[in-house]
Amino acid sequence: MKDHVHERIGFREIDEHGNAVPAVSPHVPQQPDPTRRRSAVNPFIVVLWVLDAALTIFGLWAFSEATAGMAGPTQINTSPQLSFMLMSYTPYVLLGSLLLTAALLFWHAVQWQKKRPSPTSAA
Repeated sequence: MKDHVHERIGFREIDEHGNAVPAVSPHVPQQPDPTRRRSAVNPFIVVLWVLDAALTIFGLWAFSEATAGMAGPTQINTSPQLSFMLMSYTPYVLLGSLLLTAALLFWHAVQWQKKRPSPTSAA
């Protein structure tokens, strides 16, 4: 007697990392795994590193422009309004850049920790 509900019941094995191993049925020959190439670089993390570098460069440029504008009337290209805006936003840009750098380094540390085997306790 064939029952669709009971045909789907099967055992799942897991490997030492907790990943599911595909179930093997004695009635169906095992299909070869298609070779799937995974990229070693996460494109979202690359974009975040580029954004972080841009924020840092912009923040340092804005700080130097704002302080040069406040030095005296020798600065012709920078208006007082632009200097005020740059000086107002520069601390937040630099803080955002610092927090983004810390978050990205934390993410890299977590990824590195996942790739390393966990030490087994001898207790």
